[in-house]
Amino acid sequence: ACRASGRRLGESPRLCRRRAVAATLALSGYQVLREESAESLSPVRPVAPPPSGFSSRRRATMRGLRQQTRDRVIEIVRSLQLGDPGGVMVVDKLARRAVSAVCRVSEIMDEGVTLFEALEAARDPLPDFPVVYLITPTVESINAMIDDFRDPRSPKYGDVHVLFTSHLPDSFLMKLKASHVVQRIKTFRELNFEYVAFEAQAFLLEFPQSMAAIYAPKTVSAEHELHAIAGRLATLFATYGELPYIRYSGKGHPSAQSLAFIAQDKLERLGAATGCFAGARRADRPTLLVVDRTLDALAPLLHEYSYQAMIHDLLRVEDGERYEHAYETNGGVEARKPVLLNETDPLWPTLRHMHIADCIEHLSSSLNRFLAENQSAAKLSKKTGGVDLREMSDALRGMPQYQEEMARYSLHISITRELMKRFKDNQLEAISTIEQNMAVGEDAEGREVKGPRLLEQLLDMLRRDISAADKVRLLMAYIVSQEGIRDEDRRRLMDAAGLHPEDQMAIINLFYLGVTLSRGSGKGPTRRRPMGRARPDDGGAGYDLSRYTPALKKAAEEVLLGTAPLAAYPYVKDRPAGDPSAGSGAGPGDVSLDMGSRKAPVSGPEPSWASRGPRPRKEDAALSGPRLVVFVIGGATYSELKCAYELTKAHNREVIIGSTSMLTPQAFVNNVKSLKKLDSFNVGE
Repeated sequence: ACRASGRRLGESPRLCRRRAVAATLALSGYQVLREESAESLSPVRPVAPPPSGFSSRRRATMRGLRQQTRDRVIEIVRSLQLGDPGGVMVVDKLARRAVSAVCRVSEIMDEGVTLFEALEAARDPLPDFPVVYLITPTVESINAMIDDFRDPRSPKYGDVHVLFTSHLPDSFLMKLKASHVVQRIKTFRELNFEYVAFEAQAFLLEFPQSMAAIYAPKTVSAEHELHAIAGRLATLFATYGELPYIRYSGKGHPSAQSLAFIAQDKLERLGAATGCFAGARRADRPTLLVVDRTLDALAPLLHEYSYQAMIHDLLRVEDGERYEHAYETNGGVEARKPVLLNETDPLWPTLRHMHIADCIEHLSSSLNRFLAENQSAAKLSKKTGGVDLREMSDALRGMPQYQEEMARYSLHISITRELMKRFKDNQLEAISTIEQNMAVGEDAEGREVKGPRLLEQLLDMLRRDISAADKVRLLMAYIVSQEGIRDEDRRRLMDAAGLHPEDQMAIINLFYLGVTLSRGSGKGPTRRRPMGRARPDDGGAGYDLSRYTPALKKAAEEVLLGTAPLAAYPYVKDRPAGDPSAGSGAGPGDVSLDMGSRKAPVSGPEPSWASRGPRPRKEDAALSGPRLVVFVIGGATYSELKCAYELTKAHNREVIIGSTSMLTPQAFVNNVKSLKKLDSFNVGE
């Protein structure tokens, strides 16, 4: 079967055998998880040696969270020594998401896994194959595993290796001992792996409904949700082997304080039960900063023009990374292909945080350079004349890499064209100009924009032929940035927008995120600068349509520099002795961060995109100091995700950002709508 299937270029004999067995099983009717077509854009890299110490801060800084987690998963699967012809891996929903975020199918197959199956799916018995259960310790998952061996005369699999994603409660352990599966268990491990490391400096805990569960009025599920979030968050630090100092936003929603204290308790209990923090060095302890979505209700609403954020705002992306790429074949036929927009694409880490204008110019210059360096392959691919035998031989050796590179460039050039088309069709330049004026309180020339002038600009925009979704975002951004509006102005704006009552719910429900909705008809108070806005001397990101800086960046930067006031960001328990904010004089407003000298990193040459101000110099310095993990309750935005990388570059400190979920602008609006339903309000008042 191996000879018939053919051995692929660069493929190990062992992986070839795995594919052959998988092909045989597939012909027999078994479900096999094959290599996804999107992976053809990225070569399969050799498996790296397992890390000698996963808790080593230096190693973690060099590799990043995603690579570090991937190495650990590969090391664990390899240690099972499944042998030939391999085994079956059965995963539940969370484990499947966590593993697929860091590992390729081929990488797992090369360690002895032939079949991947979903725990909840109907599965045919394979009694001659060992099985690896990678599951969460829940009633549903444990019952499903026990059911596979309920009849000892006809077990579904052979030897059993059980890998739980977190600590198994004693009650569940007793249930497992009383079942028939216990006689077949060869491996039993608690991995502490309940996070999705989807980027080098970002992770998710997979709680997409957390905003409704925590912020909705009269919610009864908030405490349960926070305990579940804290449990998964604890597994991240158990993986690092580091017990963090914990700080939280003390002036926002009470959920930040609650989660911080619950996380402290769970971390201490986990350390006592497993000893996972026993070898941690006190001097290298990281800091966990817990904030909630009320810190910045403006960032999720604004149009962001970095490449990654723009893709998720304007295009359809499934599962946070899967995009349906439309292209034309060599025969002129239109085709579609799913591709993965993640770190498996070598171009993605370079492009994702670039401003769209820089991204376009970078792609153009990089493609021209690539073509100049691969002229023989380019000629051969076009089937033009003038290629002698020597050139053809050289070109053929480079053709696979050439075609892969060209496919990547073609993909990203196609995406940028589609983004710019939608930018023009949706009138986003005019919309974003008003958004930025509202967010920072002034126009691109530094003139103050407020009161009647700003109101008339917004009314004019709402009367244009723009989408209802953009109208909702504009109105929500206006109310957040102006800290409430008069009833008369509200009626004028609603009439001009012509929104459906259900859309108006997103505006009304901002109240539950701490936003002031209305103020008296008299002269209102002078509008305060929103926390985290880019001041005029910051230079923004260098573009008129990207002047706003998310509040999370300032909060994280203050913690990094030790200037965050204790009253604003208290510690749960102990704190570093050398932390400047820990002094007896620290308090609200004692230290103000000078952000005037800070430059936002932007790569690439200067295009003609309403540029303002000089561009900073790109530097590459070694990381130093303990890491900072920022966790956002209720969802994080892609603009905030970018801030983590910017802070790492600016301060040479590893900054990791995590959240319950990632928020696109539309997801944020929908989540806010769900906080309270339409029938509870009289929106016409």
